Amino acid sequence: MSAGHAHEELHHLVDRLSPDQAGRLLRLVKTDPELAEAANEDLPEPVRRRRLSIAGIGASGEGDLSERVEALLAERFNRSV
Repeated sequence: MSAGHAHEELHHLVDRLSPDQAGRLLRLVKTDPELAEAANEDLPEPVRRRRLSIAGIGASGEGDLSERVEALLAERFNRSV
């Protein structure tokens, strides 16, 4: 397993953990002599939640489509509103 693959797999694992499980994992990391230094470093800025990779995927550039959903569906299925 490459280091890059392991890094990505670890990110996915952490994203799936419950808050309690994440706390347990953090305590384990902080007690490991090889990992504790990285876990205890001061962060340059507050930790932010990761954004969903799908956020904005439906951006059309045409404003709020939810306001026009009925008309858009009718247009798509050739029906009148």
